[in-house]
Amino acid sequence: METIINIDGVAYTFVTQDQVTTLKVLAETTESKDTKPKKVDLPSAWIITRKSGVPLFALKPGKDDSPFRIITAEKLYAEKGQWFEPLARYYRELIWINPETTVVGTESNAAYKHVTWQELIDFAIVDRFSFTFHSGMPGDWKFRAVGGAEFLMVFMEDKPYWTDGIGQVPFAVNTYRKYLRETKQVELAIRMAGETGVTWGDGKAYTGAERGPKDVYDNFIILRGILWAKENCKLVVKKDTVYDKGIPHTIELTDAPYVPVSNAKLINSISQGDMDQYGTWKK
Repeated sequence: METIINIDGVAYTFVTQDQVTTLKVLAETTESKDTKPKKVDLPSAWIITRKSGVPLFALKPGKDDSPFRIITAEKLYAEKGQWFEPLARYYRELIWINPETTVVGTESNAAYKHVTWQELIDFAIVDRFSFTFHSGMPGDWKFRAVGGAEFLMVFMEDKPYWTDGIGQVPFAVNTYRKYLRETKQVELAIRMAGETGVTWGDGKAYTGAERGPKDVYDNFIILRGILWAKENCKLVVKKDTVYDKGIPHTIELTDAPYVPVSNAKLINSISQGDMDQYGTWKK
């Protein structure tokens, strides 16, 4: 199987055979006395493949990176590489997506669980107890059939993501709404949800998040979910009267229902302004 990938205006052909993908180099006829090896121009790109070798997408390497690699998505994941949060650690620009990704029945299509943003939102706005977001529990989106279904990657309408990254959104939305109901203060709820995300966002029930850099994609996706919830979940405070032994008492009821406004904060990467203002890991 051959795949043509345009990189920096040049069309490169990659051949996949026996679960291995290689760059196809055309032979050039020269005089028999010419023994000097010809230079092979390699693309400046990392080609990310399935285990079967089928190219899925390509990334632009960083200035200190090896300029050309062909690696599996599993290896890139192990290296913590990501292409969807430019301000987060380990970012490399996405420069190509296999055009067959949206064609049902193709290998590149089958590499992902295909999910819409609205399907993610529909899962995220269901109220859940906090403990249900721990790994393997009902709120753990990446394991649910209606969510990531245990795929390594999800394709969110037009772009691939690591499943565990997108899986942070329901946790973030639920946590923000919880704190908004409790505090009735938007900015405080954002800060508290962000701090909770940094501490518990990896879903480990008793140990909390592993030590290490906090400017990683998980925390950026958590912030996406929080800022989306800020715009789309509104605080509602109502007063009600209850009776205790015939004596009336006024109580206050709070909720944070889903009121659709915009999905921009969820779909788009975290901006410099939002990171400076709300990036808990920067405090």
